[in-house]
Formats: sequence, structure tokens, C-alpha cells
Amino acid sequence: MQEWLGHGVGGIVAGGLLLSACWGWYWLVISLIGFTRGTCRRLAVLNSLAVAMAPLLVGWALLALAGGAWLFNGAFAAGLTVVPLALLALAARRAPDGQRAGSHMVEGVRQLRAELLGAHRGCGDCGGCGDTHSHEH
Repeated sequence: MQEWLGHGVGGIVAGGLLLSACWGWYWLVISLIGFTRGTCRRLAVLNSLAVAMAPLLVGWALLALAGGAWLFNGAFAAGLTVVPLALLALAARRAPDGQRAGSHMVEGVRQLRAELLGAHRGCGDCGGCGDTHSHEH
């Protein structure tokens, strides 16, 4: 039982680290594109690189310490799903304004991505891009 619990907790930790690393790689690509366009600074790229690499390094260290004992285990595989499912559950809850919390997060990601990519710079059509104008391509 303790071994099964340990493998499950290892899967939970690994699932969280993998999700965090994917999030970092997503922002690394966005920030690199923004950096090449001159719409974001080098600090954004470095921060994204840190967020992309740190969870992978921590995961690698934990796997090395465990000697690979977690791999190919049912409890570990079940644990991998816990953090993504918890994130989905949190996204599905209602915010105070009645919308889903996930829709607020998606809108925030869109705004930050547009800012880093410079989608709203020099836009004379909308006067600063309000709700009436979209730059989606």
C-alpha cells in the first residue's frame, strides 16, 4: 500500500512538473517570436526559459533519485492525471461574474500573448484595441 501511494504521489508531482514545463515552453515560443519582432525584451525570454527548464530539471533529478522505479506503474500513471484534472475542475468553476474561471484565464492569456507579439502596436483602426476590434489572424 505504501509503495502504491508513493508511486501515485510521484505521478502527481511528475504530472504537475510536466504541465508546468509545457506552459513554460509555450511562453518561450511566444517570447522568442516577440523578441525577434522587437516587441518584448530579453527578460521575457529568460523568464520563459527558466519556467520551461526548471520543472524538467527537477523532474529529472527526482527520477534519478528514484532510480526509475516509478516508470511503467499503474499508480504512477494514475497520478499523472491528477494535476491536469484538477486544473480542468478549477477552470470549470464559476467566477463571481457568472462566467467560468477558465474563460477568464484564456482571455488573460490572449491579452498577454497579443502584448508580447505586438499585435496592438501601431493600430490606428481601433485606437488601442477595445472590445470592438479584433486582431486574430
